[in-house]
This record gives sequence, C-alpha cells and structure tokens, in this order.
Amino acid sequence: MIKPIIRKTKLEKGVVDLATGEILHESTTVNVVDQDLVIVHSDEYVIIDSSALQYILQNFSPVDYGRILKMADMTNGAYNILYHDRKVPHTDTTLMTELNYTRNKYADFMKRLYRKSVISYILTVKDGKEFKYIMLNPNLARKRKTIDKNCLTYFDELGTKKGI
Repeated sequence: MIKPIIRKTKLEKGVVDLATGEILHESTTVNVVDQDLVIVHSDEYVIIDSSALQYILQNFSPVDYGRILKMADMTNGAYNILYHDRKVPHTDTTLMTELNYTRNKYADFMKRLYRKSVISYILTVKDGKEFKYIMLNPNLARKRKTIDKNCLTYFDELGTKKGI
C-alpha cells in the first residue's frame, strides 16, 4: 500500500486561505501533502540490519547467504522463531526440507549458524512433550520492530566490534 506523506506546517504572517479569502493567523498549522515522497507499507516485510548482513557475507558462502535470507523471511513473533507457513514453528525436519538440505549438510549448516550466533534454540516441555524452537538473531533480521528483550540474551550483535 502506498500513501502520501502529510506534514504539519506553521504558517507565516499574511497567508491567505484561497477557499475563503481570509487572512490566517501566524500560529495556524496546516497539513501539506508532500508531492515527491510517499510511504510504502506492507504487511509482509523483513527488516535486515546492513552491518549484520556484511558480517554474514564475510563469514558464509553465497549459498549459505541465500539460505539465511530465506530463513529471515520465516521469522515470526517476539522471539523471532522460524515458522513454517506462518502457522507452525519449524522443526529440524521441516526446516531441512524447506532449505533443501540432506541431514548431514543441514546439521553442519545449523552448527555453523549456532557457533556464529546467527541462530539459537529454545528448549521447553509442555504437557510432558519436549519442544525445540529455532530462533534467528533479531540483530540480523526480523519482521517486527519489537522483540522480547530476553530473546536478545541468546545472541551476540552481528557486525559490531562487540559482536565479532
């Protein structure tokens, strides 16, 4: 969706309202539509940090880079968990299929991502059943502006002196 940018502007002394012909007060504020700029909005966007992206480019192959970007589009929620079709959290099996990896190549890839703080895991038990959720580092990519602050404790900041 595209919508125009509207800015509030305070009027200078002696401005005339063309519709009524009256002289407007100095303190009057009017909405002015900027003809050169628009706001582009989408419900399906990914926010990617450019310094973290440079970190990925320097530390991973082009094929890995493509798969990491694909994973960025799978994130959802306050913990940046990877989801399958935006409905169900990915398991190792579903993510391996989605990324088109064999079991051994997938294990090696995920181990490298984990060691470089690109992904992390949350393990939990619900109703006696164990669940493992895969999270992508929100400092790299996310689909929302707000992230649970506890999520950040699992990751280093990628692409910064503190995170390298």
